[in-house]
Amino acid sequence: MKTVFVFLCGIAAVMAQNLIIVEEQMLHHIHDECQSDPATYVDHELLHDLAANIDNPQLGAHMLCESTKVGLQKENGQLDVDTIKSKIGLSITDTAKVEALVKECAVQKNTPEKTAINLFLCLDKKGVTYFHGF
Repeated sequence: MKTVFVFLCGIAAVMAQNLIIVEEQMLHHIHDECQSDPATYVDHELLHDLAANIDNPQLGAHMLCESTKVGLQKENGQLDVDTIKSKIGLSITDTAKVEALVKECAVQKNTPEKTAINLFLCLDKKGVTYFHGF
């Protein structure tokens, strides 16, 4: 029985790793897609310091593009809390911590662009690694 349990845990670990690889590939594709559109293209230097560039309209357009395409925000700019929870859950398994992060970080701001930037900043500050694929 222990052997079966260990085997199933191994399969679950491999499946979880494959899911993360697929998500990372999707994130790279989304980033490239947003970069290929002149309306959402942003210099990579701006991406490396979101906090210092939070008011840059091009950075806002890019982050909203990525956030919308990954499903964190709807087309109208509103946050999709269920998707945010599921994406955070890929790197954090403690559901209470996921809920706390969503409560703290998934906050609508004055504009959809500022909402996107602040969501990424907050989650990054809290150590959520899923979004590092962007």
